[in-house]
Amino acid sequence: MAHDVTIQSLVSDITHGRLTRREAVLRGAAAGLAMPALAAIGGVGVISAAAQEATPAADVVTGGVLRVGLSADPAELDPHLTSLTAAWHVIEHVYEGLVSYDETLAPIPSLAESWEISEDGLIYTFALRQGVKFHNGRDFVADDVVYSFNRIMDPATASPSASDFATVVSVEAPDAATAVVTLSAPDASFIAKLMGSSIAIVPQEAVEENGDLMQTMVGTGPFSFVEYIPNTSVTLERFADYWDAPLPYLDGLELTVAIDPTVRRTALVQGAVDLIEYAPVQDLPIFESDESIAVYGDQNTNIRYMAFNLAVEPFDILEVRQAIAMVIDRGPIIQSAVFGGGAPTNTVFPPTYWAGIESEIPAPDIEGAKALLAEAGYPDGFSTVLHSWAQYPFLSNAALVIQEQLRQIGIEAETDFQENAIYLENYFAGNFELSVTGTSAYVDPNDVIENNFATSRTNIAGSYSNPEVDTLIAEGIATTDQEARAEIYARIQEILLEDLPWVNLFIATQYEAAKTYVMDYVHIATGTNKSIRSVWLDQ
Repeated sequence: MAHDVTIQSLVSDITHGRLTRREAVLRGAAAGLAMPALAAIGGVGVISAAAQEATPAADVVTGGVLRVGLSADPAELDPHLTSLTAAWHVIEHVYEGLVSYDETLAPIPSLAESWEISEDGLIYTFALRQGVKFHNGRDFVADDVVYSFNRIMDPATASPSASDFATVVSVEAPDAATAVVTLSAPDASFIAKLMGSSIAIVPQEAVEENGDLMQTMVGTGPFSFVEYIPNTSVTLERFADYWDAPLPYLDGLELTVAIDPTVRRTALVQGAVDLIEYAPVQDLPIFESDESIAVYGDQNTNIRYMAFNLAVEPFDILEVRQAIAMVIDRGPIIQSAVFGGGAPTNTVFPPTYWAGIESEIPAPDIEGAKALLAEAGYPDGFSTVLHSWAQYPFLSNAALVIQEQLRQIGIEAETDFQENAIYLENYFAGNFELSVTGTSAYVDPNDVIENNFATSRTNIAGSYSNPEVDTLIAEGIATTDQEARAEIYARIQEILLEDLPWVNLFIATQYEAAKTYVMDYVHIATGTNKSIRSVWLDQ
């Protein structure tokens, strides 16, 4: 299929030097992009990670508090108990795991200085960083790794991340500076699993004192917890004993919840905040016209999709799912959800990703969809409920467009937009029929595939199960050769296109905008803001 021309693709081409702004505008015009979209790509200078170099520490100005406009309430602050993206954008400043990743998504040491993997792929030996302290003043030791991993794996914890450790047989601390993890079978994605904030190391005494860490935080990260006011703000302060001195350069962070993107934009323009996440595409020309603002961004590792609950009639009928997929028109969805700043997709991964595949997106076929519904026993359509997130307009707006598209084939979908924590509880409990949602921050294809499509996963939401997919997932985990893994994940995606547990919608470009005195911020494709630990204020 020929490459679709979108704002996202053109901005990415500009960012990576493949097109000049003039060439991008001309190409966009030829493709029929609207004038506001052309204004956005023609004027904005988007800064990608590849275009930046860190300032030498000797030249950095230390101090000051960075004020950040968050797009949603973090709500759940315990890294082992939450699945909220909004929570990760706080947790990543306070907690750390054994392994992290850089702006290219390659693994880098964190609380583990190094690691060795046995020849059979079953034993991971981590040499732990020395001189690390928790925010309560206690030294970090190997027993903390044992406790944290066991807490995640304990069924009583009910951690959404427990399934990541399905192959873990034991976690041991032969001495204070070494942690050894033994697996029951090789897992090529195991290091990638450890790179997420959900596998953070926490002190046992803090959990026991508070019951959990939902409303307080005690980690080893660059910032320590001060206060959380629900639906309002989170305050963090510099941790003076942080192991990676001289980081952080800032004295603290003020994270303010501003769900409405217009409110975030206004706050940035007027100087009430210094940086905002999820900067809307439609506001890029406004930011470009303001010499005090810089924009960061690129295509993210995110997937926006509509999930079917296969345990609920009539979505257990393949022809019904096929009919719905046939009526989906991604162009209007992308325009409404992200103002054109996304690339349409019907596969889990884009073809530019090493595990992605090429797949033609068919044009909507209303009559064909009606025929399939009739074949399934629903010639007049049916009524259903379409769930989504109240706090993410790019998802709820997509749901509203889909609601109208479904009406074309007689499906009346009542929308139900829920607050983050309530939505996730219902989604993973299977309390939904149709749901417009998304997943993000994958650094390995198994992060998405196993979590959402393996029959054995504890957090699978739509009751999908296919023995062939389960077998392929196991092969993908056990195989270390990337080319061979790519073939495995390609076959999985082909099966998913046949089974349709999801209808993939689009991959968005995520932007952040900041005052130009915010130095050394780096946009990372997972959507993380963890580069804030290296940010300094030139004022």
